[in-house]
Amino acid sequence: MKKVRLALLSLLTIVLFILGGCKNSAPKNESPVKIGISWEREFPKNEVPEDTQVYIDSVKRAGAIPVLLPQISNEQEALDALKTVDAVILTGGEDINPVYYAEKPHKNLEELKHDRDISDYWLLKTALKDDYPILGTCRGMQFLNVVLGGTLYQDLPTEYVSTISHRDPKKVDFARHTMKITDTNSKLFSMLKTNKITVNSWHHQAVERLGKGLKVVALSPDGIIEAVELDNASFVVGVQFHPEWHVVENENEFLPIFLALKEAGLKNRQK
Repeated sequence: MKKVRLALLSLLTIVLFILGGCKNSAPKNESPVKIGISWEREFPKNEVPEDTQVYIDSVKRAGAIPVLLPQISNEQEALDALKTVDAVILTGGEDINPVYYAEKPHKNLEELKHDRDISDYWLLKTALKDDYPILGTCRGMQFLNVVLGGTLYQDLPTEYVSTISHRDPKKVDFARHTMKITDTNSKLFSMLKTNKITVNSWHHQAVERLGKGLKVVALSPDGIIEAVELDNASFVVGVQFHPEWHVVENENEFLPIFLALKEAGLKNRQK
């Protein structure tokens, strides 16, 4: 009887091994998701700036392929760029020219980059039209708001009374403050699994009047909008902080933001 049991166990082991082998050796139907990173600047090959590299590294940690998108100057170029990726990230950076929201420049307006404004404008307009998954960080969230008809505080220190520092006055390191997720039905809450978290901060501009279709899902303690999402979109999320730096600094509670973008990209591909 013992020999019979041993024989049966051996047979079962062989069957499970074969089945497991077949499962593991089966070809994957899906290639890795490609996430486009909005054009920031020209730089020599193999000399990627650190503030771009952190996006690349975060996308890779999420198991997706980062794609540095080219400079865009019209809708057709945006369409061509979007065909190469499944989702997009609008990155942080310079101030946005207030002409995009019909205001005159504030005296404390900082560096503008005309070519980048045009590139981000067309990329956003086209991605929104085609319901591409979008993650906007800092400037990226601000431009999302502007493209949807919103406005910005051009200089927080002089236009908004607050006891919170949103940017290190010495511009050496990130400021940090808590953020409250005010909408527990939001995508951001489902990603971070908490309604209060400490985030990094490096900005002197912020959302003032909300763009059409956007909803506020997170605030800083002084009431500045920290995150927005677009109603009736598959995945359009903007955050005022920099999750990419959190991720590369091994604060892994922020990695789900990039994992969710990857999953949204996969669904976009399958539409």
